Amino acid sequence: MRLVVLLVAIAAIALAVGIAAAGPGTRYGFWDYGFGLGLIRQLALPTIIASGAAMAAFLASLFIARGLAPLALFAAVIAGAAAFVPIQMKKLVDANPFIHDITTDFADPPQIAAAAALERKNPPEYVGAEIAPRSNLTIAEAQQEAFPDIQPLTVDASLDETAEIVRGVLKSMNMEILDDGPTELGWRIEAASTSLWFGFVDDFIVRLRPDGARTRVDVRSKSRVGVSDLGANAKRVRTFTDRLEKES
Repeated sequence: MRLVVLLVAIAAIALAVGIAAAGPGTRYGFWDYGFGLGLIRQLALPTIIASGAAMAAFLASLFIARGLAPLALFAAVIAGAAAFVPIQMKKLVDANPFIHDITTDFADPPQIAAAAALERKNPPEYVGAEIAPRSNLTIAEAQQEAFPDIQPLTVDASLDETAEIVRGVLKSMNMEILDDGPTELGWRIEAASTSLWFGFVDDFIVRLRPDGARTRVDVRSKSRVGVSDLGANAKRVRTFTDRLEKES
């Protein structure tokens, strides 16, 4: 019985490590993001099973192999935590459209310029008229249906004041500013957001245009790789908008 508890614990820990490594392996170039995401999908069910088995082994070890109880409990906990990852990802897949480009202006979306030539799978252009995967809606229509609250924002501040506030908000969101300067009609700040686990890079553009004494703010957030962003770009736009409103 001790051997069974030990083997179950080791298997659960190994599976948890496999899921945990999917992100860093992608981030540091050991494999591409497709392999990393595929690894999570492949290990999802075995890890869920192993988590339950490790908990059963822990309960059994309380009576038969008490010395292994801490190891079995540790295995059950980390396997359960690892199993939560694919479960949560599945929920996000089901809850969000298969899009990866969010904008507040469909007719004239802020353009990706500074990052246009950087390594990417998704083109910098906005292709809102294309049909979204797994849908009969266009990408623009899918965004409007899923995230109707994402709209342009008008700030009660001058162009220069708004630009300064935007810089502070981007910094608070740990974004790297790639370009910051005037345009023919106003001001434009282009930034990049890098995810902690996988190291996915998303472009984030803020376009400012004067509206009388106020400033209209349009934003765009787009993933450089991937088909579905699991709602990450919409969440980023909402976070930015909420913080900008509070700061202004």
